[in-house]
Amino acid sequence: MSFRLLKQEIINPGLCQGCGLCTGSCKHLIMEDLKPTLDDFCIMERDGEACGKCYSKCPQIRLTKVSKETPLDILALKSTDEDIHRNAVSGGFVTTLNKYLLESGKVKKLVEVQSMNGRPVSVITSDPNDVRKYSGVSYGRSGVLEKMVEVLGDADHGPVGIVGVPCEIRGAKGIEDEMNTEIFKIGLFCNANIRGGESEEGEIYSPCRRSCPAGVDASGYINEIRQGNFQEAVDLIREMNPLPSICGRVCTHECEYNCTLIGTNHPIAIRELKKYITDWEMEHGRKIPIESGKSGNKKVAIIGSGPAGLTASYYLAQLGYKPTIFEKSDKTGGMLRFGVPKFRLPDEVLDYDVEFVKQAGVDVKLNSPIGPDLTFEDLKNQGYEAIFLAVGQYQPLTLKLEGEDLPNVHTAVEFLVDRKYRYWENLEEFKDKTVGILGGGPVAIDVAQTAIRLGAKKAIMVEIRSEEQLKMAREEIPAAEMPFIEYKYDTSTKKFSQTDDGRLVFNCHKVSQQPGENGRTNFEKIEGSEYSFDVDAIVIAIGQTGDLDLIDQASGSKLEKDRSKIKVDEITFETNLPGIFAGGDIIVRGKNVAVAAIAHGREAATSIDRYLRGQDLKEGRINRSKMFFHPILPPKDKSKKPPTEEIQTIWRNFEEIDGIFDESMAIKEANRCFNCNRFCSHCQDFAAIHADITAGEIGSEKDFTTVVIWTKRAQRIVQEMLKADLLVTGVVSKEAVDLAIDKKMKRRILEHSHTPREKIYNWLKLNGSGSISTLGEKLDMKVKDVRFNALRLVQKGQLVMAVEADEPIFSLADE
Repeated sequence: MSFRLLKQEIINPGLCQGCGLCTGSCKHLIMEDLKPTLDDFCIMERDGEACGKCYSKCPQIRLTKVSKETPLDILALKSTDEDIHRNAVSGGFVTTLNKYLLESGKVKKLVEVQSMNGRPVSVITSDPNDVRKYSGVSYGRSGVLEKMVEVLGDADHGPVGIVGVPCEIRGAKGIEDEMNTEIFKIGLFCNANIRGGESEEGEIYSPCRRSCPAGVDASGYINEIRQGNFQEAVDLIREMNPLPSICGRVCTHECEYNCTLIGTNHPIAIRELKKYITDWEMEHGRKIPIESGKSGNKKVAIIGSGPAGLTASYYLAQLGYKPTIFEKSDKTGGMLRFGVPKFRLPDEVLDYDVEFVKQAGVDVKLNSPIGPDLTFEDLKNQGYEAIFLAVGQYQPLTLKLEGEDLPNVHTAVEFLVDRKYRYWENLEEFKDKTVGILGGGPVAIDVAQTAIRLGAKKAIMVEIRSEEQLKMAREEIPAAEMPFIEYKYDTSTKKFSQTDDGRLVFNCHKVSQQPGENGRTNFEKIEGSEYSFDVDAIVIAIGQTGDLDLIDQASGSKLEKDRSKIKVDEITFETNLPGIFAGGDIIVRGKNVAVAAIAHGREAATSIDRYLRGQDLKEGRINRSKMFFHPILPPKDKSKKPPTEEIQTIWRNFEEIDGIFDESMAIKEANRCFNCNRFCSHCQDFAAIHADITAGEIGSEKDFTTVVIWTKRAQRIVQEMLKADLLVTGVVSKEAVDLAIDKKMKRRILEHSHTPREKIYNWLKLNGSGSISTLGEKLDMKVKDVRFNALRLVQKGQLVMAVEADEPIFSLADE
């Protein structure tokens, strides 16, 4: 059981969780890029010495079925320390507990995790004041068990504790038993999200999948890519996202923001891999026929053919319903079609995914707006038993500034739609002119890039936010286009005016950002900073909002709204009207990105299915509002993209500019992936039953931590903390915790393939005897591996060896 076997069975397949127990147990191993590797040599492989510590100590090697244990108590707790609570993920319980353990002397040294360059790294804490620094840090692949072995190597270590995820706690339990010592074990609910769905059994997400609003199994399809299974990779994406070709171009790739490699190496270029395999499918033709959904009788109306509407209709067709999309325009795709320039999303790519959805059994009615001529009541009379509203946001936002009504002042939506499909009408419109753009985000960049393709010599972006806040958006601009684009950061626009010769004027001043109430930012004018500049045209690109006039006419103004957006239940996506659902950009707290709209459409399809079958819409479903609604946080690191295509001339060039991997580049990039949390799909221990106490978010109200108490010493400590007013209690749903535990316990235990010695022994047990060459052929093993492992079995007295002719013959030893 050499390191080679550990690498073959655990590290290479992506089962290693980076706990470091193997490196802590063997001086010949080190952690490199979050994986164990040989520092010099394996004594078993080089010298033939009996060892196997690295293999036998790995928590992932020997699994036993988890029996459901009954905890002593389940509580919802919140820290009374406001500084701790402010930085905590939930209620701040773990940080408060760690501080108390060190202050009271119940633990002298505590192994926990700090964030270093955006990745978790294990640390030994002895000062109670240090624990605040580690509040809210993510766990996993941090080497906590390696650090625990280091702590226990000190003869004067005193009482010790550890914080870790369930697999790390299981390893700590093994250390505790082997070394006959006592470790206070603080477990965390498995930090991979549990997706709530009727047919799913608590599937565990890798960090990248956990960050994807649509829940796409990124590590799964990357694993297919590394094996050259490109069609299988695309099919896996479509299990959660029926628009992979579109997302290969315009997805915000939040999956990359949580990549385990951040801080050690650049994150995997997941979006670019998706783009490669979807282009491969378009080029080679889909090998597997597209299956239409089951024929059904119940009809569902989908209002809008953007990403939310296309997704909901696809999954409803798969569930056996007859979905019909009602699209108000003459083309499908919504803002993907009309608002995204062709050089970012070519029409043929969009059409490919739309056709896939239609072939699944979805009917599309173009030029069919909802409104006075097609009301909800009309749809019901036509036999539609449920409605999904996915109308998007077409109404441009403005600041209602003086001068917005001047000639040549445009809004981004109007500007992009007109120039995308009608730009040939006036080729000289912006030739050698300067375009001023109010705004600096992704839509404003689309406007700037479109303007310079239509001849503009300069696009000036006026943005109230800082350069750092716009870093993520600005980095998407190709280097060849940057000389034509200028940013004016920290700038507020007071009004637009006009010169005598008809040019337009931005009248601006600089601002400083100051903290306001409820976490908001106040932009305060810097006195004396006023300035102005002239441009030939202005485009206002500060966002869009929903135009609900037609929806109100269709519903009789009965839909509950908030600031031009529709209110929905954030688990079911049902509105206040039974049988009417909504999703995408038009709903309150929508993220305004395509991949979130795709997630909304899929969840809404599940709800509609339950509604039409008379089932509870919420039963067994987990609130995933963090994935569906929370804003995108800037990444700590970014992936390496393929080179941008060289542009000979930008003017009138609307060809796609982003580069694409070739096959060798894609496989090389895929091979960098750790395949994180593959093991977690088999682990049954959600609640860390080997811990003294376990903490997590599931089951508690907002700002509280769910705490599961397993041992009496943990129970005493919590009671002491409550008595000392360090914690307050809240309401906990023990049923929700039970549901999470039960779902994970349904998983099948991962069965590793037999070791070489087990294979040799079992074959000889069935067949009596065999030579080295015979064993090598039958077991598909190298001759040197057969010889090495068979001789070790002889040394252990399990086999006997007889030399006949040119090679030894092995057979089982007498019992």
